[in-house]
Amino acid sequence: MGTGTCFRRSAVTGARRGRSFPRRLTCRFGCRIWPVRVCRGRPRRGSLGRGPSTPWGCLAPATSAPLERRTLSSRPSRPGRPVPRPGPADRDAVVLGASMAGLLAATVLAESYDNVVLVERDRLVGDGEPRRGVPQGRHAHVLLPRGASALDELMPGLLAELTADGGSFAPLLSQLHFELNGHVLSQEDTGDEKPVYQQSRPFLEAHVLRRVRALPNVTVLDGHDIQGIRAERSGQRIIGATVVAREGSSAPRDLSADLVVAATGRNGRVGAWLTDLGYDAAPEEELRVDIVYATRIMRLDRTLITPIELCLVGPTPTRPCGIGAFAQENDAWVVTLAGFPGHHPTTDQEEWLAFSDFVAPGKLAKAIREGEALTDIERYRFKSNLRRRYDRLDRFPEGLIVVGDAVCSFNPIYGQGMTVAALEALALRDVLSHGTGGLARRFFKAAARPVGAAWQFALGADLAMPPDVVPGSRPLPMRVVNAYLDRYQAAAELDPVLTRHFLNVTGFDEPVRVLFAPNAVGKVVGQRRRRVREDAPLPLISG
Repeated sequence: MGTGTCFRRSAVTGARRGRSFPRRLTCRFGCRIWPVRVCRGRPRRGSLGRGPSTPWGCLAPATSAPLERRTLSSRPSRPGRPVPRPGPADRDAVVLGASMAGLLAATVLAESYDNVVLVERDRLVGDGEPRRGVPQGRHAHVLLPRGASALDELMPGLLAELTADGGSFAPLLSQLHFELNGHVLSQEDTGDEKPVYQQSRPFLEAHVLRRVRALPNVTVLDGHDIQGIRAERSGQRIIGATVVAREGSSAPRDLSADLVVAATGRNGRVGAWLTDLGYDAAPEEELRVDIVYATRIMRLDRTLITPIELCLVGPTPTRPCGIGAFAQENDAWVVTLAGFPGHHPTTDQEEWLAFSDFVAPGKLAKAIREGEALTDIERYRFKSNLRRRYDRLDRFPEGLIVVGDAVCSFNPIYGQGMTVAALEALALRDVLSHGTGGLARRFFKAAARPVGAAWQFALGADLAMPPDVVPGSRPLPMRVVNAYLDRYQAAAELDPVLTRHFLNVTGFDEPVRVLFAPNAVGKVVGQRRRRVREDAPLPLISG
């Protein structure tokens, strides 16, 4: 039958190692050997032979002909390298919605398409002020560690630009006050922490929009409503969208596109568009939480809270409310009060201050009560976590993908939204580097990984609240994990390494299994039942 040989470079020594297999079989990395003799590297799971879906590919035909090396277009994209074009026929793309997910999608598409049109109903002034289309933009926002690095990968130098323009970030544990499930995590610096960026949403969005506008092949079409998408007569492929200006009496305008990206938000009409074309709407998963934010921008006396730059007190089963106070640009602080049903904050000045006194650490509560209010109190209500499972649809039109809150919206108290949007953009860049065939199916599968991780985290944390606060099923594995995490956080009060790993996991920078590694489990099991030792340092702003 003959044999084929699969070579792979050792991760330890760098030396090549080979193994022979009967011809017409597969190597242990999943590559089909016949009609191929040599395989370099590891293709994606499920790829066969030298087809276009194989990122590294089997390189030599089963003849004596010289090796035919794969071109760069088959390799995963890398920072700083141009992404290969999908093909000569794929020239135009349209992005519907200039949310953070839409802005980042336009950035990625500009690498692969000749022309990209970004459509948004709001006027995009880019002045760093909140806008109507982002009602949550007035409230506390963070870029988690992996979200920050992903954003800098998509737009190199952006983080340095944010910092140079006055954006705030906290690179040290001693600058963070995290109180989770009643446990104040260690504030002892380890030297290898990952920074958290907590600039305001309008400030970040203005910098991202400026980068997008600077792309020569991107046109920003703001002040336009989206009437719908356009499809071929067969309905199997989307060929554009129809938009109309919000001002004036102009007629609707058809935009032709080889790819339409719907970043239309949680309340977008993608489901209705699909059913009109004869497709099923995506199955939905929902958990009602009915959480309310009440936020104001303030100027606080830093001498009371130094060196803290970010304070987060999360809800507990016995106190289903919390507070976030983050330093921002222009020497301002955003102070957001949040509560589950029965503990909603109000916009009344005295009631808002009394709520703050109840949940905030002592010194922070004093700083808030004595601080200068720069804005009125703004209220925002979030009714439920909602996930649309586009990755489970059997049929979906070519030429359309869905991103951002239109796919999944999480309880905003966990600060996951912008990070997931950045990871979705990286997933889009990666699948585009392998061509446009089956693009929607491949993208939804790739995006389901970060979306699923954030979804599980949000649901687990929300269902830690009592059933009368957040109704829903609490399977035994979830209860066991939540009990373990409570013990983990108790141990992390005195262990900066456990704290760093926990923040990296919740910041998408390390896998969840790190929390269950043998050394972590050993520390958790061995920790004393008492919450804080007598000789343990007090939290920096607890006085």
